[in-house]
Amino acid sequence: MRATGWKILLIALLAVGCRGRAARPASPAPPTPVTGLSEPVALTDVEAVVVPPAGWRPDPLKASPQHKHQVWISPSGNTAYGVIRFALPLPVGEDAALWGFLREMKRVEGQATLRQKWRDPRTRSLNFVAEGGLYLVRGTIETRGFHGWAVYAGTLRNQPIFEEELELAVRARENTALGLPDPPGGSPAGGATGIAPPSEAQPASPTPADALAR
Repeated sequence: MRATGWKILLIALLAVGCRGRAARPASPAPPTPVTGLSEPVALTDVEAVVVPPAGWRPDPLKASPQHKHQVWISPSGNTAYGVIRFALPLPVGEDAALWGFLREMKRVEGQATLRQKWRDPRTRSLNFVAEGGLYLVRGTIETRGFHGWAVYAGTLRNQPIFEEELELAVRARENTALGLPDPPGGSPAGGATGIAPPSEAQPASPTPADALAR
């Protein structure tokens, strides 16, 4: 349940509104190595340079025509680091995306309380802490034109919080670089290099993003 339970977050993180905003350039450079995290790896599935905590287990990639979602689970199963890239039918803003997230969290988990919300002055991403019936999610949302990302560190509410695991998940979130650097001599190959690859992609159930795309 712990490994699969994190997939509920996908439904909430893909519920976005339709408020316009101009596109921003991709992150200029991959993150530098951080203690406790794996080496930075360009993961083309989610179009981000990811830094999962060392030794955390990747869940199978979840994919649909509208999104790709990769999550890594801690050894205890109580903590997760996840990256989602989603496509949008219209340019949207992060505030609308957060509103959709909270609406879906309440529908899926029975409650949703926004504990904190603030803008990161360096990246202009929208950071938030939200408490649902099952999870406490510490996330960041950023949109660029017709696509966006949600990156999160989460814990199960009904299980002990292991502070060392949570700290690693937050470090991984903060050191995730959105967008891919241009490789020398051509486009990057699919998948990832430098870490144990996630299992083969699995189809995802329909989400609110599917309805938006129609």
